[in-house]
Amino acid sequence: VLMKTPKKEDYINYRNLVMNSTHTSNNSIDNSKRYHDESWDFRTVDTKPLTHGLHTYPAMMIPQIAERLIDTYGKNAEVLLDPFMGSGTSLVEAKVHAQFKEAYGIDINPLARLIGKVKSTPLDIDTLVTVFHNLIKSIRDSIISANSGILDVEVFSFQNIEFWFKPTVIRDLTIIKQKINEIEDIDIRDFFNVAYSEVVRYVSNTRNSEFKLYRMSPKSLEKHNPDSLQEFEKRVSYNISQLEKFNKEAKNCNIHVLNEDTRNHTSLKSNSVDLIVTSPPYGDSKTTVAYGQFSRLSLEFLGYEETYVRKIDSVSLGGKKAKDFSLELESPTLHNEIAEISKVDEKRALEVISFYQDFTQCVKEIDRVMKIGGYVCLVVGNRTVKKIKLSTDIIIVEQFLSLGNYEHERTIIRNIPSKRMPKANSPTNVKGETISTMNEEYIIILKKVS
Repeated sequence: VLMKTPKKEDYINYRNLVMNSTHTSNNSIDNSKRYHDESWDFRTVDTKPLTHGLHTYPAMMIPQIAERLIDTYGKNAEVLLDPFMGSGTSLVEAKVHAQFKEAYGIDINPLARLIGKVKSTPLDIDTLVTVFHNLIKSIRDSIISANSGILDVEVFSFQNIEFWFKPTVIRDLTIIKQKINEIEDIDIRDFFNVAYSEVVRYVSNTRNSEFKLYRMSPKSLEKHNPDSLQEFEKRVSYNISQLEKFNKEAKNCNIHVLNEDTRNHTSLKSNSVDLIVTSPPYGDSKTTVAYGQFSRLSLEFLGYEETYVRKIDSVSLGGKKAKDFSLELESPTLHNEIAEISKVDEKRALEVISFYQDFTQCVKEIDRVMKIGGYVCLVVGNRTVKKIKLSTDIIIVEQFLSLGNYEHERTIIRNIPSKRMPKANSPTNVKGETISTMNEEYIIILKKVS
């Protein structure tokens, strides 16, 4: 059904078409291949080994999942791709697995690309420590001079900066960044920028227990007097210790972090990828994970253009409301669930389907770059919209199967032992009325067979 100018009768017609049809497909998934497996929960493991803990990031895929997927489906793989790279978990794991020659990560978020690059780049520790000592001394001297009035600092300025940071914090963060910028080696400079980014969020006036931007309560803010230099020194020291461990495990895989968009034709060659290990975005920053909001303050202090930084969520998958209900790759499950949502909220149904329209373009690009015999491994969450749970894992399988050249190997359902998302939220803002958020993940395994 194609609708150029959606009106109320269009939603009714669409819903009636779907609900009154059998809407069958030859691409239905085998439910026996979709099962729980607690061995994938990894309840007691350290999820931040090596460089995986250099920087927090929303909805991070834990390394144990990437490692196990590589061990199981990438035994003969030489080229890995993560088309929704995030903080680079898959790249780090590719770098410590001996069989890979190349690993590619794609993300539209510059903070993700910075973190992913630094986490997967070995550096000489002795050189790094020397630069670190000199850097801290230079920063400390400048702060002392600023405190005594000898040094006049032209501080950072962007919209609402004083709402999110106290004046002394703004000044000290400005000095730290100025000194980092003086480092000539770009890889070393980026290493310190990652630590700096983490500190920016920590010393801000935000509630750091959440990824979206919420200001602390007045009572908490009154007690909040962070020492930016001290926090920076602690963070860098920790990151160096983790990098030293990573250096010992790193192999010869060449890492490529690409500033591209998987919805489009990327720079990767056709039929060039053996294995994809990725965790796509959930699809809606309003109710799930706001990657742009999480990144905003760090990117503004890192010097990225303010207008671009503030539109990351809107240019992400599903960031713009769809104009119609068209879908190039068939999914009976999606059609039925969109029809159900449209009964409750017609406009919301268009917002929801926009993600799957965007994801369809990604599926087509993934298919282009995948080799025959290669595996696509996706870790997804099934979010709830208007109390209707979207079966994203089933929808994605149906879309791949509709291409006609993929087999669904299995979908493993794992419990999420801990994550920085509430176990329940109140989307209706009615007191006492809550719904469960995503407490399970679905690990989809697909094989390209022709």
